[in-house]
Amino acid sequence: MENRLGTVMRSTETRVVFALLALIALVDLGLRLVDNRLSGNVAHVESIPQLVAEAGQPERQSLLLLGNSLTNNGVAPQVVTNKLPSVALAKVTPDATGLWSWQCLLDHQVIERPEVQFDTVVIGFAWNLLSDQTNANASRLGGLYCDLSDLGRAQQIGLKNSGDIGEFLAAKLLRTYALRETLRNRFFQSAVPNYVDFTQANNRAGAPGAEPDSARDQQQYTYRTFTGLVNRLKAEGTRVIVVAMPIQKEYQIDPQLRELADKGVVELLDLRETAGIKAAHYLDGIHLNATGQQILSRVLAEDLAVELRSST
Repeated sequence: MENRLGTVMRSTETRVVFALLALIALVDLGLRLVDNRLSGNVAHVESIPQLVAEAGQPERQSLLLLGNSLTNNGVAPQVVTNKLPSVALAKVTPDATGLWSWQCLLDHQVIERPEVQFDTVVIGFAWNLLSDQTNANASRLGGLYCDLSDLGRAQQIGLKNSGDIGEFLAAKLLRTYALRETLRNRFFQSAVPNYVDFTQANNRAGAPGAEPDSARDQQQYTYRTFTGLVNRLKAEGTRVIVVAMPIQKEYQIDPQLRELADKGVVELLDLRETAGIKAAHYLDGIHLNATGQQILSRVLAEDLAVELRSST
């Protein structure tokens, strides 16, 4: 009797487990079909392969503008193309990205695609976002930017330990896990008054540039990963220009990055103190408003025109 009861219980538990797994799979499949409607950022990430393919045609002069929300708010593509009418431009600026995300994007969407060729890649950055010491978000890497094959070089894509690898795999295999923050935000936006204002203030407080100046001064930054990425792009015939973006609070360009520029490894445009941009031109302490965007875009377009002419 006890054996039969145990068998029934185990059978019931097995059915429950399989039912839960089936439910999770069903929810995950449904989410994959509609995830681009959850946020503009997810929709943008999913459009990147097409954006890159349309602009990066070998027979045309082309430019890829890469960055995060700083570059998204800071640069208006139309202003740049008005100054450079013969250049096809793709703007790829997913939120909360840095070196590790940009590396996967460039490797998989540009370098590894023989049909894609960019003459120039321009990367907008601030703080230490191009250094090896930039924190990697394993969930975002696994769910949005990297491939499973990248686990063969886990440390080279910013994954430091088994926990990071597990998080990467969970995000790669389960869309609900990868987009858990997006799902949470959508829920709270609907349920909590002023939630967006609260999260924006919280994000500003936790921005990379919000760490104490003394902590940044004591940190030693290296650029092995970034240098390797630049060399891979150069091998494809692509020049790399990095742009130090303006924010309200002053930050220093790391001497090691300046040294790379002095050696000709990468080209550096310093727009931290762009003439005409004032405190009134910021939405917050970091992101430019529409007026600030126009000012910065015109200056960047002029500088890029000079740089691109010099290459010819």
